[in-house]
Amino acid sequence: MRVLHLTTEFPPIIYGGLGTATGGLVKALARSGLDVAVLLIGSASGSSYLEFAPDRAAVTRRRRRGGATILEASWFEDIETLVRRVRDWGADLLHLHSFWLWPIAQALRDRLRLPLVYTVHSLDRAEYEIGAGPPQCFGQWTQQSSVIHGADIVICLTGSERELLRQYCPGVDGRIRIVGNGIEDAPLRRRARPAQGAGPTVLFSGRFVDRKGIWELIGAIGIVLAAAPDVRFVLAGGHRDCPAAQMEAWLLPENLRPYQSQIHFTGWLTQQQMAAHYRAADILVVPSWYEPFGMVVLEGMIHGLAVAAAAVGGPAEILRDGETGLLFAPRDAQALASAILRLAQDPDFRLRLADAGARDVRENWLWPCIVQKMQRVYEEVVTGRHSGAI
Repeated sequence: MRVLHLTTEFPPIIYGGLGTATGGLVKALARSGLDVAVLLIGSASGSSYLEFAPDRAAVTRRRRRGGATILEASWFEDIETLVRRVRDWGADLLHLHSFWLWPIAQALRDRLRLPLVYTVHSLDRAEYEIGAGPPQCFGQWTQQSSVIHGADIVICLTGSERELLRQYCPGVDGRIRIVGNGIEDAPLRRRARPAQGAGPTVLFSGRFVDRKGIWELIGAIGIVLAAAPDVRFVLAGGHRDCPAAQMEAWLLPENLRPYQSQIHFTGWLTQQQMAAHYRAADILVVPSWYEPFGMVVLEGMIHGLAVAAAAVGGPAEILRDGETGLLFAPRDAQALASAILRLAQDPDFRLRLADAGARDVRENWLWPCIVQKMQRVYEEVVTGRHSGAI
């Protein structure tokens, strides 16, 4: 079986969880022996993948990366050329990761008569209604809904996403399959009680937007530091083109200025830089309002951090409260602060939680486990055994 993935993000071109998850899946599928290719569509001038001619004509290349064939193309490439390239590679199945590519995916499917799987990495309607995303999220829902109704099989990352899809897209339930994301194993740093007088480090990783709970975190920091002034906070990420100092000036209120030495803004980081912060931290916080999966949760667990997350979406399904992580009420700065203080002030509990999380992620969320589930979906759709065969 030869599977072609269609995406706008693939390492090192990563803007969020989609790029990380797609890169990890493709690499793991290739490692399992499956023939995989990536049709990477983009306009990232100067990136390590795609460059444009001065007249903005299409520039395409083909290369191997991590066992997969990378077919690079621009938004300006005509569909006939893409059809010919995909036919030449010999795909048996299309796996779409970005609904923006639906016109291309639909044309490839119809011209080449190939089955199509679509992974819903996030629901734009939920981003707007639950996550307070910008109005364009709701405007984009029409196109995403078309993809969901048009795909042979729709992959959801969690049970909660499936429930949302049942509400938003009646009639597609028979074509929904749940396959979560996975993670690569990583060296586990042995953690111990902090030295006398040294407090734990609390890490946040993500975009600084409402739905990631950034303002609840800012509120919680003041509560925590008033009770435990030795706790340190590292806020990693933010916005790609915004310097760390600018984000700090924007986010940090006047009442937190006396604690400025305890609060560090890193700016946007590479995966390698982010891994170093995971290794140095003790606690990971995920205060999201809407989280379809939460790759950051797996990343915290694999590095042996104690994870405290809002009880929503993916984090609520990945973590067992009080056993492999700590869950708290979303949109509640006091609940978040209480969770942080519990972990900060009880090192034994924090280490037990971290150890259990590290074991759980290695038993249930490493890529080989996820690949087995994905391959069963591929076999189902290729043989036409799914109930919604087109």
